[in-house]
Amino acid sequence: MTLSELQRHLERRGLRTTQPRLRLLQFFVETEGHFTPEEIAERFRLAGEPIPIATLYQNLRVFSEHGLVGEVIGSGGEVRYDTNLTPHSHLRCNGCGTLLDVALALPDLQPQGQGHDWQITGARVELQGICPACQATAARGPEPTL
Repeated sequence: MTLSELQRHLERRGLRTTQPRLRLLQFFVETEGHFTPEEIAERFRLAGEPIPIATLYQNLRVFSEHGLVGEVIGSGGEVRYDTNLTPHSHLRCNGCGTLLDVALALPDLQPQGQGHDWQITGARVELQGICPACQATAARGPEPTL
């Protein structure tokens, strides 16, 4: 996206255009994954364009509230910001904590019993399992000790 496209994207969401917001939006447009604020800050620092952590947290909150990023809870309970805004679910490895976006064909979800009269507006599904790398490690057995 060009700078003017990024600006228009923020303006369509009713957000004021600032340099940190433009840089953060560009990061999310160009990057796939699920990032903690600290990981994002480190990427900006390594690129020679640090963003103050308070500014980063404030803008992540605003982006989340305005639907520019999603939030997902990481394996350690930390909030991670999801760059994929298309409807999707997550697959988490119980071994290493890897988090993948997956597309699932879900049935029409409607609560039975309590909550049956609710209008459902969204759902979050997380599948858990063991990734191929952790399976291979487990199949090899423990590393020998000296």
